[in-house]
Amino acid sequence: MPFALRSQLLCWIEIAAITGSVLTYGLATYQRNFVWKDDVTFWSDVVKKSPQKARPHNNLAVAYNEKDLMEQAVSEAITALRLRQNYPNPFISIGDAYLKKGFFDTAIMAYKNALSIKSDYSDAYLGMGNAYAKKGEMDTAIEAFKKAVELRPNDITARVNLAAAYGSKGLTEHAIKELRQALTIKPDSPDIHYNLGVAFEEKGLLFNALTEYKTVLRLRPDDREANDKYHEIREKLKMPF
Repeated sequence: MPFALRSQLLCWIEIAAITGSVLTYGLATYQRNFVWKDDVTFWSDVVKKSPQKARPHNNLAVAYNEKDLMEQAVSEAITALRLRQNYPNPFISIGDAYLKKGFFDTAIMAYKNALSIKSDYSDAYLGMGNAYAKKGEMDTAIEAFKKAVELRPNDITARVNLAAAYGSKGLTEHAIKELRQALTIKPDSPDIHYNLGVAFEEKGLLFNALTEYKTVLRLRPDDREANDKYHEIREKLKMPF
């Protein structure tokens, strides 16, 4: 039975918001800090001041997606496309919105539109992988995730999602390889260590799994799941100390 990655790493949609900063002074600084209480209000303010610029509209779409306001996200992304043709980013925002709503084929179409403009857009392959995975088409999802990793080798999300896809097919060795590679990029991630422990446990490598769970508890001492796994394996191994 294929191992299952923990819920934190099963979030198939990982949207990276494009952020910006503007330095102001005096009273203006106080006013801006009040307005910019979150990304939606920040980019809404930018859009209000620069309504004919495509990038702020797309960034507002990203912010809406982060707050699960998908209809607003699609509306802003379409506005960005109207203002600037051959702009791939809004297609990612549209794809992410439809992916969240469960319209996987529409999301895939949007990601493919982004790739028709920018063929090496790793976020589009990542989104397609997420959509195909949600559809249960894991082989196609794996190919999309592999392409995302090829284009951006240090992308933790792409590697973890690829590991999850491998794991869902029972390809535990491949999942372990991707998780180990992810740890070279982010060695202090308790979630990656936890899931590597799950993978080792699935393979029957209990001492390896124990080491990973112990690492999780060092990084996050209050992790109940890791604590339970750690003590379960100690009991299996008959370890008195």
